[in-house]
Amino acid sequence: MTFMKKTFGPYPLGIWIALIALLLSFLGWLMQAYSLINWEEAVKLGLQNGSFRGDEIEQALATKERGEAIADLIWPLPIAIIALVGLLGRKLYGLIAAMMEFGICVYFPLFYLFQLWDTYISTAIGAVILWGIPSVLGIIGLWINRGYFKETAIVEGGEK
Repeated sequence: MTFMKKTFGPYPLGIWIALIALLLSFLGWLMQAYSLINWEEAVKLGLQNGSFRGDEIEQALATKERGEAIADLIWPLPIAIIALVGLLGRKLYGLIAAMMEFGICVYFPLFYLFQLWDTYISTAIGAVILWGIPSVLGIIGLWINRGYFKETAIVEGGEK
């Protein structure tokens, strides 16, 4: 996979892929933030599945999803910000934070896929396409280019 090390502009291809995957993760967290601001409109847009205006089961689902949206904004969003700053600055903490972020972005689409398979298949497949696959590619691109980051250059065989 040496093509992932080929440089385009300031970054190797693998880093570009990781940056794109990271920007897609920001899209997910932005949708979660919008859900907290205007929940019922987010339901109409298909960003959430449970409505607080529905029956008791739908309201319970909405309460669970609201908790997930809040958790997404207090844990993965800050990790994504740290990852972006670190990747752009060629810092080891950026590599580590991006790997953490991508781990989350692989996990939650799989969670949706298995949880929502019979009810909201389009949401599940959309999550896999928008976050799962790009995150796996981002993990691969970062791992192949791990020597790109300043703190790892010594481990890889010399200062860059």
